[in-house]
Amino acid sequence: MIEPPGNSLEASQGHRVVEPGTDVVDGLQALLARIAAEIDFNDAKGAAPYRLGMHDGLRFAEDAIADLLRHHGQTAQTADRDFDA
Repeated sequence: MIEPPGNSLEASQGHRVVEPGTDVVDGLQALLARIAAEIDFNDAKGAAPYRLGMHDGLRFAEDAIADLLRHHGQTAQTADRDFDA
């Protein structure tokens, strides 16, 4: 069973989706990792039309952040997944 990546409203997370890091690159890398975890969690819930729409939105965000980081000379990892269209 896959667990949810976290709740951005939890006090233990400082009421943030991710830690912002010491600079924007650290923050974006953390956000990229959180989006990847959300994609994996979303996939574990099944392939209903709503889930597929969520997956597409999360993949768009993941690709956009990774592209932004790469454009500025940073390393950004994304994973190809079996359920990607």
